Amino acid sequence: MIVTASELQPKHQNLWKRGQLSVEQKNWDYAISLLLPIVKEVPYFLEGRKWLRLAEGEAAGSGRKFSFGGGMFKGGGKKDPWESIADLEENVFQKDPYSVSGNQQLYDLALKVEFADLASFALETICKGQPTNTKVMHTLAEHYMAHGKPKEASKVYADILKLDPKDLHAGKGEKDASARASIEGQGWNSTDANSAKKDNKEANLLEMLNKQGRTQEQTESLLAHFTELYNQDQTNINYVKSMAQLFEELDQTSTALDFYQYALTLNPGDVALQRRTEIIRDKAEDLYIQQMQAHIEAYPDAPDVEEKRAQLAQVRQQRASVMINDAKARVERNPTDKALRYDLGQAFFNSGMFTEAIPELQQAKSNPNIRIKAMLLLGRCFEKKNMNDLAQSAFLDASKELAIMDNTKKEVLYELALVSEKMGKKDQYLEALKEIYNADYGYRDVASRVESSYA
Repeated sequence: MIVTASELQPKHQNLWKRGQLSVEQKNWDYAISLLLPIVKEVPYFLEGRKWLRLAEGEAAGSGRKFSFGGGMFKGGGKKDPWESIADLEENVFQKDPYSVSGNQQLYDLALKVEFADLASFALETICKGQPTNTKVMHTLAEHYMAHGKPKEASKVYADILKLDPKDLHAGKGEKDASARASIEGQGWNSTDANSAKKDNKEANLLEMLNKQGRTQEQTESLLAHFTELYNQDQTNINYVKSMAQLFEELDQTSTALDFYQYALTLNPGDVALQRRTEIIRDKAEDLYIQQMQAHIEAYPDAPDVEEKRAQLAQVRQQRASVMINDAKARVERNPTDKALRYDLGQAFFNSGMFTEAIPELQQAKSNPNIRIKAMLLLGRCFEKKNMNDLAQSAFLDASKELAIMDNTKKEVLYELALVSEKMGKKDQYLEALKEIYNADYGYRDVASRVESSYA
């Protein structure tokens, strides 16, 4: 039933690729304008709907006024369910992506058209907007159980119990869901053939693992196969590392970290694995900080909001200190590695220690693989210290070394434009922006900046 990206028509493929690029560039409004027509015309394209909601949520969090409640949408009536769903996308989620009433209606309509995954998405969206709404969480868990997803249901029940340990219904539900997931898992594994067939299957899977350009659907399928192998031998380092990589690719950072850490216990001497684990741990901690920040912004009037702000500040301070210490330790172990110098410079920059970052980034410039990244961050350090002429010089040098107008060059030119504007050099400001404008009209706010100069 679900339409994948590869199944889209050419006109929608074009919109989809441009929409994804706009999301990656955080150009939220433009991304919404590209993704909305696809979702309305191809309603079973669930991945596109998820990206659309992401862009809407980010746009809302960046300044649009929205609430977690919202009035009841009146556009349904006797319309066809799909028409009502399209109306919700156009008239409700554009303004309030986390609308409880809107997503509840989407859930009901999805059930009418027998689109269980869309119904799940509607409830998941409410839970994202209201992470303490246990009533909706119960509905989501029951929905998962009714549609053969006990593992997902078990996780939701566990989340409910974290919020309310006395919830007896959630306690029983978590046990039932876990038991059912275990039974289904054992049944899945019982179909394994002889060892020769297993070895051949493993070789094919490892080959697929190294294949570039996999779709999300292919990655999920590959993960299912490695899960089968892992359940048969949980001490096989190849299976564990493969699952860690696949969970990472699917942006399931917390689960990926669990598998990376477990892999380290199986092979503690693997330096590359240790570094990968550190990277994913950093990513997981960053995600945790983002979630804390999002919760504070969502509930600014909560009675404990000041306590949570203080907690967030402490977490950030500890995080910055750990990252600097880890980066220093890696540099001390290998002082000639310029990539490690860059990591240390970036850690200093993220902590606001711009003076300390500069010498590290100057050394990192000698590594051709990270030279542009180092020059870009070095320019930002100078700009933060109000040394704008040096910042402009760094951005100019980086721009000259980039022959292709890719995302990196656009970023460099945009920084060059901003610092030129700060210095009052309007001609250089517009020249940098127009270079981006000629290649990518939708990049950030370049179009509005350039066009307003002609007014």
